[in-house]
Amino acid sequence: MKKVTVIGSGNAFNMDGRAHACYLLEDTEGDLMLMDFGATSLLRMQENRIDAGRIDYLILTHFHGDHFLGLPFLLLHLDLILKRKKEFIILGPEGVQSVCTRLMDLAYPGLEISFPLVYREITTSPVNAGRFIIRPFPINHRPESLGYAVSGSSGRIFSFSGDSRFDDNLLDLIAGSDLAVIELSLEEQEEGSVSHVSLGELINGRNQIRAKRIVFSHIYDDLAAKARRAGIGESARDGMEFFL
Repeated sequence: MKKVTVIGSGNAFNMDGRAHACYLLEDTEGDLMLMDFGATSLLRMQENRIDAGRIDYLILTHFHGDHFLGLPFLLLHLDLILKRKKEFIILGPEGVQSVCTRLMDLAYPGLEISFPLVYREITTSPVNAGRFIIRPFPINHRPESLGYAVSGSSGRIFSFSGDSRFDDNLLDLIAGSDLAVIELSLEEQEEGSVSHVSLGELINGRNQIRAKRIVFSHIYDDLAAKARRAGIGESARDGMEFFL
């Protein structure tokens, strides 16, 4: 792994002008993969002058709109604007092809994409996508939710939680990562415990975190400032680049 670019660091509400969840992974040999693609991701990619035509893979963590609702716009852009001919591969949890096909049918009924579209379902075993090696981890958020630890030619590991609880599943995912991006949605956990990470949980569990570098996403500015003052990690911003 060479570089991770933050395309979108925000939550479902785009608070403080942050785009929906989306990350661009670049291997040292040049392979590119998108991780999640929310409704606002294509806009932010174009603002950052990222050439979508160079990207061959998209991997999804779960099927909430702020993590995959931008897919129809991406595929249309590749097809009608960039005139793509080579295949595009979409990886994700069980049911990824069915869910994405239904989304395309809702967004643009009857539309046929002219380039080959390949779906690969991820279960519990590591998978390869070009030079990327993807290790999936079950995550407690949606029934299908997976987090991913991704390595490449360099052997360095990037992990991404998608949306998650703060629990052993999340800690197992990020253990040993060179760069771990995890969601941070709440200041304090709400009564009944929701499927998102809170700052209070991170402060109390900071000694359990075994990642070399931790960055928070799915966040807003005030919460990012509080996390910084607590000294437990960095917060992502749209457009940031992390070199591994």
